[in-house]
Amino acid sequence: MTVPMNSAAGSAEDMLCPYCLEPIAYDEGQLYTRNEKQEYKQLVLAGQTSPLRRADILRSAYQRCGNVIDGKPHYIAAPYLSHGRPLTVAMVGDSATGKTHLLTQMIGAIVDGGLEPFGVSWQSVNPQQHQEFMEKRVVPLRAGEMLSHTVSTTFASFEDALLLTGPDGTTWPVAFFDLSGEDLRRTDALLRFLLGIDALIFVVDPLRALPTPYLNPLRGQLDVAQGGDPAFRTVLDRLPRDGSYLSVASAVVINKCDLLRFEPPVDRWLDEPPRVRLSASEFRQESRDAYAFLRSQAGAAWVRPFDTTLRCTLHFASATGSADQDGSFVHGTRPRRVLEPLVSVLAMCGVLGEGDADGPDAVGM
Repeated sequence: MTVPMNSAAGSAEDMLCPYCLEPIAYDEGQLYTRNEKQEYKQLVLAGQTSPLRRADILRSAYQRCGNVIDGKPHYIAAPYLSHGRPLTVAMVGDSATGKTHLLTQMIGAIVDGGLEPFGVSWQSVNPQQHQEFMEKRVVPLRAGEMLSHTVSTTFASFEDALLLTGPDGTTWPVAFFDLSGEDLRRTDALLRFLLGIDALIFVVDPLRALPTPYLNPLRGQLDVAQGGDPAFRTVLDRLPRDGSYLSVASAVVINKCDLLRFEPPVDRWLDEPPRVRLSASEFRQESRDAYAFLRSQAGAAWVRPFDTTLRCTLHFASATGSADQDGSFVHGTRPRRVLEPLVSVLAMCGVLGEGDADGPDAVGM
């Protein structure tokens, strides 16, 4: 299991720029701010003697990375680099699996206070970037607009970052990435990024995974072929092993469970209220049912993340609550159990505390 060290500031050895994937360390000599025209201007902190004003200025500051992309500089929100080594969470799955919708609903649920029952509060890493994510992703999806697929890129698709403060008062920068399965298979630089990832959330699409006959009309309508997910194989084959197992914290999510809402045990778990306390025992129960369901219905390939990682849980979820109709969700979206996979990997990485019965060494066993 990877548990990041949470020091006062990260070093070049343990932090990567979320855009170019090169090592980076916090450097107040490279700070910038954005003016009303969204142009970057160098920030000079000399003379800022008020601790409160200085902290407020830094919240909206950016650091210029020493690397360039296509000859152009790029900038990272300063709080992402100044609160210790970031915890990186990546969504894995091929196109149209619903992982972008799932990630969007996860972040929306955090903003709505979904982690408060676990003693976790949140703050944006950069207010402007976070507001842009909310306006471009969360608000349209909740209004019923279908989001576009992950944009093809040679770099990891950095979506948003939050500062999560756990029950013990430690603040963790948590960065969220949406990895395109097609890009993973095509881009070696993107695969190298996985070597430093802390948590993976594998998203299973029932339309691809399950041979259930009543899903055939929808498969035909959406032109989705039944079969395995190459992104799973690509990621699991590239990650380094700790003995017999991969050390990265992981969760497998059977998404789009609204399509399976009358199937046992999907019906039972989809009707469960959101979890309000950390319970390794409840994670094991859901993982047991999800593993048995997926293994018997879809085969061994779809449960390979559980079989090959040291810490892994399995979950039932629905990011939207229904299938889209002509590119939109006419009645809005009704997410179900979207936070449970994230709560699981946060627990495995130590963000939710170090308790014996429900701590990092108990969750995902």
